[in-house]
Amino acid sequence: MPESSGPGGHAVVAGAGIGGLLAARVLSETYERVTLVDRDTLPQGGVPRRGVPQSHHAHGVLSRGFEVMEELFPGLGKDLVGQGALVRDAQADVRWFNDGHELSGGDSALPCLMVSRPALESYLRSRVAALPGVEIQDRCEVLEPVADAAGTRITGVR
Repeated sequence: MPESSGPGGHAVVAGAGIGGLLAARVLSETYERVTLVDRDTLPQGGVPRRGVPQSHHAHGVLSRGFEVMEELFPGLGKDLVGQGALVRDAQADVRWFNDGHELSGGDSALPCLMVSRPALESYLRSRVAALPGVEIQDRCEVLEPVADAAGTRITGVR
């Protein structure tokens, strides 16, 4: 949440999951400082963490999400494939089920990234942490937003 309305201010992002990491990356283009906070102890490496119970499930990043992540973090696909991730056609190479029924497949030319969530988060966290002006603070819980006196603008967090 910005402390000022223009470049050079400070933004705080609550949550160091995939959404928070992507938000911090985008905000780093505009704000001089970006602080990303998460209540978990953030692990070193790609291991599941308490605050992400779905991290044990199979994960895949669909085509447009993969494309956006590659734009924000050039080399992401190549780096993650080098660590064991797969890039596959989302329709031809993945079996999709709906209500217990397998859907028919076919070539789509829509590449998706098959990677574990812990591995993806770890990779994104390392790239975001390397950005100038970005700080990642774990074991810190955001309790509530703090508004200006008029209550019309968020000015920070508690």
